[in-house]
Amino acid sequence: MESDSDVPLPGSFIEDNALSPTMPTHTPAHTDHGKSAAGLRVDTATSMATVEALETDWNRLSLHAQTRNAFTSFGWYRAWARAHERAVQPHVLVLKSGDEIFGVAPLHMRIASAGGFKVRKLEFTTPYADYNDLVVGENADALTDAVMLHLAETRGAWDVAELRDLRDAGEAAARLEEATRRHGLRCAVVAEPDSSPYMSIDGDAESMMQRLSGDARRTLRQRARKAEAEGLSVRIVEHPERETGLMEKLAALDRKKQGRSQYPLFVGAHTGVFQALFDALGPDGWLYVALLERGEEAVAFQFGFRCGDKLWDYTKAFDDSFSRFAPGTLLLRALLDYGCEHGFSEYDFLRGEEPYKQVWSTGSHRRFSVRIWSDRVGSRLRKFVYYDVKEALRRKPKNEAASLPGEDAERAA
Repeated sequence: MESDSDVPLPGSFIEDNALSPTMPTHTPAHTDHGKSAAGLRVDTATSMATVEALETDWNRLSLHAQTRNAFTSFGWYRAWARAHERAVQPHVLVLKSGDEIFGVAPLHMRIASAGGFKVRKLEFTTPYADYNDLVVGENADALTDAVMLHLAETRGAWDVAELRDLRDAGEAAARLEEATRRHGLRCAVVAEPDSSPYMSIDGDAESMMQRLSGDARRTLRQRARKAEAEGLSVRIVEHPERETGLMEKLAALDRKKQGRSQYPLFVGAHTGVFQALFDALGPDGWLYVALLERGEEAVAFQFGFRCGDKLWDYTKAFDDSFSRFAPGTLLLRALLDYGCEHGFSEYDFLRGEEPYKQVWSTGSHRRFSVRIWSDRVGSRLRKFVYYDVKEALRRKPKNEAASLPGEDAERAA
């Protein structure tokens, strides 16, 4: 079995129903496939130049979405697409009526390999997004239906689609499955194994600490007093793009994880991506950085998103020599005070069910993934090899088959 590693995209796609890995000429950089569901036309942007042209409309759709999502914003897509440009090709679906854009589906095409076959795989732009939405725009049901009809009409241009970490809001999974099957596509809906704990912000940090045990409250207060006596303080940077040298501070703290943490570098390994996020999302108020400092010295940080009335805790790191002060908790308390003061209703720890999250959380958000394939022989065969065979091998005892590599968590301190 060949690995699922990224393969740099050649300038070509596999022919419809072809079982050979050879690839003829691919579609133009911006294709028009005519009318789709609800009277919408679906165009496909397959180059960064055509994606760049969507910036104004994409930003408009994101900022006016009923539930904002930084992970489906234009700035997020562009930053990670540039980082992965050798391995993926944009495949953004643009939903239009006349000249007006009503929605986008932020996808890309990756050529994966399995069992000697090249697999044309549609997916979201990076595995580092905690919540994905198939479409950005109002009336998600109509936009989703248009996307599924488009995929059915163009099924010769792709083999499988894997849409991971979709937000499970209401009947989202059932509606997506219904739209997929309505247009003659096949799908499997899979619940993601871990949830995203969150807590409602219904007061300042001191009042919310009443949920904790008496011993926990006393310990946290003692640490906070010691931190203050040591000259430590937290400030919330609402516009990190305006602060010169901030990215370098975050990267330096992140690099201090090396040698003491099970997690590899994240900010330190992707400084270009995070600087691009600063520049693209910062001016519109999507970001925050909570910074624990002693004078001019950065001790710990938390990088997160402001999505509507919710704070999303994305990644953090700290200087281990200050661990006795519980830097993560000091940042959390400051952010709860900030959230209460500025009208935020929820603090989302995002994916992962680490014990410290469970101590604070008042609920959990679920996510799901959808695998889609068509009735084409090539699509069915590649789906079987890429998913079914792999999963059968994973279920075997380790002494019978080596486990396949998974994705490393990079973001925790």
